[in-house]
Amino acid sequence: MKSLGLQFDSVSPEEASLINSQLVITTKQESSLVGRKNILLDSEFDDEPALVRVKILRSLMGLYQDDQLVIGVDPGKRIGIAVFYLQKEIESRVLTSMQKSVELITMLIEGITSRKKIIRIGYGDPTMARQIATRLYGKFKDNITIEFVNEYGTSSVRVTDTNRRGIRDKISARAISLRKGKPFRPILSIS
Repeated sequence: MKSLGLQFDSVSPEEASLINSQLVITTKQESSLVGRKNILLDSEFDDEPALVRVKILRSLMGLYQDDQLVIGVDPGKRIGIAVFYLQKEIESRVLTSMQKSVELITMLIEGITSRKKIIRIGYGDPTMARQIATRLYGKFKDNITIEFVNEYGTSSVRVTDTNRRGIRDKISARAISLRKGKPFRPILSIS
């Protein structure tokens, strides 16, 4: 809840039934004591924190017109990934493996319900960008939109502290996710 910038109170099930709140998160055993419609069970939460954030946001926002999922990817030695849903950043991460990055993006695409899913990949490393795009397109075809984004100016932040070197990759991925790109066109082989 803190990572989403949402205020919350920890209360007993009896108190939760009396207060006026947008959402109550509780256990299955205590849900009958709460007696409300706007509850999420703690058992519904997956191990992946990004998916937990999505469930909370979806419950709070209800039906929302712009429910698109946008994932920005900054390819390189360290791969920055920024994820936006319902116009809120729900995840920002740095991975060092293309395989792990594709697995995370795949899990997010499969685990998040939205009308439109856009993957924006920085084109500073064209080979890696095409590999990531090709793998994702192979899994999802036209169910997602993949765009290549010009990375110029996305990593203008200077980070000198070695413990914070992944911050530049996260910031670049965030900037990439917010820029319109050129559509990815898969290479079709003719036999």
